[in-house]
Amino acid sequence: MPAGRGDVCEPCYWTRTCRKRISIGQAGLTTKALREAFEEFGEWMIRTTGPHKAALKINHFWSFFTELDQAWARIPSYVELLHHFGAEGLRRVRLPMRWLHEEKGVEPDHQAKRVDSEKRRIQECLRSMPPASLAEKALRAYWHQLEARIEAGKTSHTSARLTLRAAATLLLKTHPEGLQLPNQANVENYLVVAPGQAASLTGFINFLNHRYSTELAPKVDSKRVRMMRKEKLARMIMEMADSDAKDEAWMARWVLLGMEYFHNKKVTKKSAVTYELSQAGDGVVAFHAGSRYWLPIK
Repeated sequence: MPAGRGDVCEPCYWTRTCRKRISIGQAGLTTKALREAFEEFGEWMIRTTGPHKAALKINHFWSFFTELDQAWARIPSYVELLHHFGAEGLRRVRLPMRWLHEEKGVEPDHQAKRVDSEKRRIQECLRSMPPASLAEKALRAYWHQLEARIEAGKTSHTSARLTLRAAATLLLKTHPEGLQLPNQANVENYLVVAPGQAASLTGFINFLNHRYSTELAPKVDSKRVRMMRKEKLARMIMEMADSDAKDEAWMARWVLLGMEYFHNKKVTKKSAVTYELSQAGDGVVAFHAGSRYWLPIK
């Protein structure tokens, strides 16, 4: 027996302590159903996690049961829990949720969970705008339009979130304080940096044209995009050239960047390692699919 425990062994001590804490917690619950549920959960914790951990953690989850007690006075469904706590809130009570699933048959609804996560991200996007600004009003009006399309089954929360994020980024790049709406130059400057966002911006551009009588178009200036990409590649290549560790990983990345910069040929990471390399003066010759490409190293 550990010193100070008398005639009680370690597991028995922590089991007794946990049950005392369960009993105290039950006194703070108003309904019989939740008092019984809290006791069942505590006993499940003792069996599942061990009495020591159960005794230390049981009070941490008491507030979850008080919330159930006050909101429903019963064990709710997963969808009810999700709407009340949100996906993030449920992640903080993984053990009670596991108990509800294993012992009470509360089945997780993964689709509802994904939708809840998307809704949270959408609200974060809306809050990213300067409060009461012109940009915030425009973005919220656009969100109401997207929300109507979701309810009509014409788009998903994920698609709405992606297009809303693109619109928010454009608005903030146009004016950080949200006092101006984009003009054509703002749109084109944004799409030079992020040409892949053209499709996501199309709906917002159409909304601005309709609501604010603008004449915007999601045009991508291909020449400027290529020039920006070329400059970025040049910076990356210069950084790599200064590296002393020119191992296999370095060479595979050099092939990937060099093929695009020197030969206008995009290469994937997977295919970059399949190139056969041969030393040739101040560089290497890369052989692939019957073709040879020279890449400088120094």
